[in-house]
Amino acid sequence: MDRPTQPVVRHVDDCTTEHWSSPERGTVAWWELLGGDVTATDELTVGIAEIPVGAVPPPRGHRHDATEVYVIVGGTGEVVIDGVAHSVRPQSAVWIPADAEHYAHNTGDEPLRLVYVFARDKFSDVHYEFPSA
Repeated sequence: MDRPTQPVVRHVDDCTTEHWSSPERGTVAWWELLGGDVTATDELTVGIAEIPVGAVPPPRGHRHDATEVYVIVGGTGEVVIDGVAHSVRPQSAVWIPADAEHYAHNTGDEPLRLVYVFARDKFSDVHYEFPSA
């Protein structure tokens, strides 16, 4: 396959809104900005996620086989990684190792917005697991 050679610019309003909302997974909406499933790009998958004010955190987090990075762009909260809570605010960066159980929780009075990045060609290449509570 040929490597992409053209720049790609995409805005949130160009994206389909995806979401989870359940007691097991929590509540989060996300928009995949760049990734081989939605754009002619490779090597990285990048998007924006939003956890609403008052969202109840899940009893357990999720795991996946890819390292992930969060960059907080709005709101305040906690990112819980392998049971340890880490406070986050705008301009915080979080590196989450592959297979670490984690979730983000909004503790503030505005939506918690974060940029997520996977070093994978496509979001569909990230394999999620939701441990039972």
